Amino acid sequence: MKRLNLIWLPLALSIFGVYAIQRGFAVLNTSIPNMEVAMPMFFMVMSLAVLVGGYLLDNFNTRNVLLCATVIGTVGILLVPYTPLGFGLLFGCAAALIKIGPYSSPMKLFDKNPAMKISPQSAAKNFGGAFLIFFAYGLMVKHGWVTTTQLLASLFAFVGIATYFILPNDRIKGWKWSILKELIDDEKFWLISLYFFVMSGFYWMAVTQYKSAFMAAGFSKQDTLTYIGISFVIAGFLRFVFSWIGDCASKRLPLMITGTIGLGIAVYMLEACHPICSLIIFTPMSAIHTPNYWAYCKEQWGPRYISTVLGLGYFFMYLGAGVMYGKWM
Repeated sequence: MKRLNLIWLPLALSIFGVYAIQRGFAVLNTSIPNMEVAMPMFFMVMSLAVLVGGYLLDNFNTRNVLLCATVIGTVGILLVPYTPLGFGLLFGCAAALIKIGPYSSPMKLFDKNPAMKISPQSAAKNFGGAFLIFFAYGLMVKHGWVTTTQLLASLFAFVGIATYFILPNDRIKGWKWSILKELIDDEKFWLISLYFFVMSGFYWMAVTQYKSAFMAAGFSKQDTLTYIGISFVIAGFLRFVFSWIGDCASKRLPLMITGTIGLGIAVYMLEACHPICSLIIFTPMSAIHTPNYWAYCKEQWGPRYISTVLGLGYFFMYLGAGVMYGKWM
C-alpha cells in the first residue's frame, strides 16, 4: 500500500521533466538552436506516436513502456544542440508515451476522485515550464546548450528509472480491438476530439506568442519571461482547485468548454493588444483541463481503455496544436 501511495511522486516528476523541456522550449524557441524547425516536427511526431502509445499502455505494464520512453527521450535531449531530429523525432516519440502513462496508470489503480488523483502530475506540467524559464535558462546562458542539455538528460533519465522501480503492475486484461469501432460510432468521442483539437490549439498559440506580444508592448525580455513563469506557477496550484471542483460538482464538460472559450478570448482578442490582460485570463483557463478531461474520459469509457481513448484524443490535441500553431500551413 505504501508503494501505491507514493506513485504520484515519480509520475509527477516524469511530467515535470517533459514539460520543463517542451513548454520551456516552446516559450524560448527562437533562442534555442534548431528549435524553430524542431518544434513543429515535435508536434507532428507526438500526434502520430500517441496512437501507438495508447495501445501499448493499455496492453503492457506502464512502467516497462515508460522505461523505454526514458531511454529514447534521453538520447533526444542530448542531441538538441546538434540536430532538430533530436527534439523533434526522438523526444517527440518519448513525450507521447510519457504524456499518457503517468495519468492513465492512476486511472487504472484508483477508483475515487479521479481528477484529484492526477492533480500532482497536472500541476507538474506548469511547474516544469516555470523551472526552465526561471532556472534552466540561466544555466543555458551561463554554461551553453551542450552542458544544459546534458543536465536535463541526466534528470530525465533518473526520473524514468525511479518510476520503473516504484510503479506497480497496472495492466488490466481484456482489451479488444472492437473498442475502436465503438468509439467511431460514439458521438461523445467525436465531440471530445473536437474539444482536444481546439483547446490545445488555443493553448499553444498563446504560449508560443506571449514572448513576442509582451516585447512588442515594450516589456523587457526578463520581465516577459518572469510574467510567463509566474503564470505557469499559479496555474499549477489552480490545477488542484479545478480538480476538486470537477470531482465534487461532476460537471466536467461545462467546465472544460468554459476553459476553452477563455483560452480563445485570451489568444484571439487580447494577446496582441493587451498581453497582461490576456495572461490574467489565460492562467486560470489553462488550469482547468488536464485533470478534468482525464476524469471525464474514464467516466465515459472506463479504465480498461483509458490509454487508448486518450491516445486518440491526444492525436487530435497535437494535430490541433500543430495546425493552429501555424507551422504546418
